Amino acid sequence: MKLSEITRGRENNLDFIRFWAAALVIFCHAFPISLGGENVDILGRLTGSQMHFGNLAVCIFFFYGGFLISKSAERLQGAKPYFKARALRLFPCLAAVTCLLALVAGPILTELSLGEYFKDMGTWKYLLNSVMVLVHDLPGVFGGNIYNGTVNGSLWTLPIEFLCYIMCFLALKLKFLNEKNAKWMVMLFAAGYLAAAKLLANSEVLSAALRPTGLFFAGMVYYVYRDKITIKAWVAAVCAAILAASAAFHLLGVAVFFCFPYFMMYLGFGTKRKLSGFAKKGEISYGMYLCGWPIQQMVCQGFGGRMDPYLNALLAFPIAILCGILLNRFVEQPIGSMAGTGRKE
Repeated sequence: MKLSEITRGRENNLDFIRFWAAALVIFCHAFPISLGGENVDILGRLTGSQMHFGNLAVCIFFFYGGFLISKSAERLQGAKPYFKARALRLFPCLAAVTCLLALVAGPILTELSLGEYFKDMGTWKYLLNSVMVLVHDLPGVFGGNIYNGTVNGSLWTLPIEFLCYIMCFLALKLKFLNEKNAKWMVMLFAAGYLAAAKLLANSEVLSAALRPTGLFFAGMVYYVYRDKITIKAWVAAVCAAILAASAAFHLLGVAVFFCFPYFMMYLGFGTKRKLSGFAKKGEISYGMYLCGWPIQQMVCQGFGGRMDPYLNALLAFPIAILCGILLNRFVEQPIGSMAGTGRKE
């Protein structure tokens, strides 16, 4: 099956996969939030911290994003419609969650008086998260939790995602999103990636941005070469086996760029049975992603600031689903209707 053929319509498993990717983020975060920052989930322990379930989920989001956003860029062409579509996808839900945390949840959860809370500039600085200027703390909120007072640690991926949108648009305008010129794009990105990896080696925070950026780029490459790539189940199985074996030899950080994309393309588009109707009432993975961390911090606070991580994930998961449904129903769908778009790219 040619990739161009199986990705042409809307028959795919992407909504189902992204839902469970959001669930994996919640499961992963339950360990540091419940037990402290040095604790990781079972995948992190099995791979020697080469990858945990949160990394895996972010890789999934970014890889599919690179493929779908490239498609969107070619369809929309101009900067205004392209960045309008990107902004409408990211910012309304982000602003809604940020304002609710700062102005509704914060006053309830804070150890300060209401007067002190609203006089503190940290309360108003937190609203900068609405435009992806990351501010992690709210005054007096979650200070007694074992992890720290970080209100929403999941937001770190959003600026990276937006930079990837810019990279994709520049690739379009430089005519790199076609087979004739794509080899130059690949060489330029590879050189830049290796240079950045060397320069940022001593910065854990900045170097963490490289893997999702690389997977987004891999999605772009798969889009460019979609007419040349054939998706087969046995090749996907081999890729999965290589990924598993690479973890034992501490090569997962390399194998993820070569084997993971093919495997995810098979899961997303190549299976015989498709779960295309999974999110027919609304795609909620983004809302779950935005709400998961603060919900887990609230749950942990309710248990005295430390708890069993499995219980934390179990309690937070249905609440995150509900929040995702509400955000989709009252923010994403109305915004999409007003903008005349219903696309998930």
